[in-house]
Amino acid sequence: MLPELAVTPGTAFGIYVHVPFCATRCGYCDFNTYTAGELGGASQGGWLAALRTELREAAAACGQVPVDTVFVGGGTPSLLGADRLGVVLNSIT
Repeated sequence: MLPELAVTPGTAFGIYVHVPFCATRCGYCDFNTYTAGELGGASQGGWLAALRTELREAAAACGQVPVDTVFVGGGTPSLLGADRLGVVLNSIT
């Protein structure tokens, strides 16, 4: 259950999507990231399903609020591939 969010209807805002997947761990990284060996069976498909659930719950809590910016960061978002990144973006709009 998400906490109540203070969002003014009709006011656009930005969304940050944290993608926690990396091919290798970089020594300088402070992000919450995981390499394939550290995931212990977690999959990108499972992460994507969980993200879509979170986005639906956030939309239910906020109502129809326009998103004007999407920042995708974290580990190495390109490891998701174009199709999955497209699903992420389509799930936000």
